[in-house]
Amino acid sequence: MTDKRTRREPGSDADDLRARLDRLEALVGRLIEHAPAATLPTTDLERTASAPSAPGPDTAAAGNGAEGDGTADTAAPRHARPALDERLPAQFWALNALAENVPAPGGVVFAGAVDLPAGPIRYQWARPAEHLLAADWSERADRAAALGHPLRLSILRLLLDGERTVAQLVDELTLGSTGVAYHHLNLLQGAGWVTSPRRGTWAIPASRIIPLLSIVIALEES
Repeated sequence: MTDKRTRREPGSDADDLRARLDRLEALVGRLIEHAPAATLPTTDLERTASAPSAPGPDTAAAGNGAEGDGTADTAAPRHARPALDERLPAQFWALNALAENVPAPGGVVFAGAVDLPAGPIRYQWARPAEHLLAADWSERADRAAALGHPLRLSILRLLLDGERTVAQLVDELTLGSTGVAYHHLNLLQGAGWVTSPRRGTWAIPASRIIPLLSIVIALEES
């Protein structure tokens, strides 16, 4: 029987492997060149900008906002974080105005214009970011804690419609006694949320109305 085994020259295996690797690299290069561009996740701003323009909590100017995830990532970020001087879609008019008036690193502003039974209220308050981050937040605990009771929030809601006497509050909220009303009113007064312009009469100071309404908005589910 004739031996037909082929004798390979030294180094031919290495040359064959190198040729295969070259062909594989060329194939991968062609696949990458013709692959479709990756689709990045839509940012919060883009989703809001493309949403229907019908009035609603997501499109109302007072409720709009933009936020980032606060992380540094060399890959595509989950949430885009536009520069402060970058112009945003028209419904973010408040942010655009803020960028024009507050230098980096920015700030926070809240404002409101409402017509109430007691009269119209126009109010604006702003603070730079450095001020907010350097402040001792624990000093605000009492003012925030005063709002942490359903009955006190109900009292404030009634007072938005105008001054009330203690007797009126007891009647409208079906409280057990005037003592209950005074207990909660005193806590609200100590935190600056209510005042007594006349003996036995209670009201919300004008300077606290828009801040209170802003807190109510902030507590909405986004």
